[in-house]
Amino acid sequence: MPRNAQLHLDSLRHGGRREGAGRPKSSRFVGHDTRPVLSHSTPVHVTLQVDRRLRVRSFKLYGAIVQSIARAQGRFGMQVLHWSVQHGHMHLLVEARHRHSLSRGVQGFCIRMSKAINRAIGRRRGRVFTDRYHAEQLPTPRRYRNAVAYVLNNRRRHLKKQGRRQPASSWVDPFSSAKPIHGVLQSVGPPPSAVPRTWLAKIGWTRYGLVRSYEVPGR
Repeated sequence: MPRNAQLHLDSLRHGGRREGAGRPKSSRFVGHDTRPVLSHSTPVHVTLQVDRRLRVRSFKLYGAIVQSIARAQGRFGMQVLHWSVQHGHMHLLVEARHRHSLSRGVQGFCIRMSKAINRAIGRRRGRVFTDRYHAEQLPTPRRYRNAVAYVLNNRRRHLKKQGRRQPASSWVDPFSSAKPIHGVLQSVGPPPSAVPRTWLAKIGWTRYGLVRSYEVPGR
């Protein structure tokens, strides 16, 4: 075989370890590890990353977001208990019957919400959420209680990180499911929040104190 022919065949050869080979990761924030088995009695904190070109924290889009949450409730055995909308991401506290229910439920939620947001913006197509979602199971009362504070008071957390002044102690984020009664944020927000099914989300978390509207959550 001529030498140049051999070089040509080598250039077409596939396989073996090569720098940059393989399926690229979709995000530098979220990995592709196998998700742990999910118990139907364990609530989950879901974080969704939003396309950087969009600012979903706006009253123009919030109606579409709330409507999407209402229509997604109960689909595939997943329901949303609480949420908050930030400039570049969204937080959800959900209950799901099992891992497959969570995966299908979040996928359907993202599709439904993307269509609603694109319609509200007008003349826009394409996805709204850019990354594989991040899900953290909340198996203890303390962790669920901390997650409620983190989601509902997430805006206060961002303001603190930016070194900006905190709102009044009675202020609650209008882009969230926060429902204040005498300064306490309730375990169930206004419609379309779902009524919790699990003991942790109903009662268990209250063992560690109710969430106050002025709390600035940590990690």
